[in-house]
Amino acid sequence: MTQPLSHQAQRACLQALASVADRVGFDVPLAQYTQAQATQVVEAVTCAYEASIRQRSNPRVSDDAPFDDPIPF
Repeated sequence: MTQPLSHQAQRACLQALASVADRVGFDVPLAQYTQAQATQVVEAVTCAYEASIRQRSNPRVSDDAPFDDPIPF
């Protein structure tokens, strides 16, 4: 089940897309991206979405954290 995108998640996904488009070139239509370039778009947007979901579910965890799960004691 997909979750609706928060405004923060939307911005993160758009920033990820813009970052890849900047590397490829904004003048290149998405339909003309190579398979590798299209894969970069998918990976960047997916990672941004997943990071926003992780942040929403556990705001104490950041991307700088060495592990996603706390060590159980």
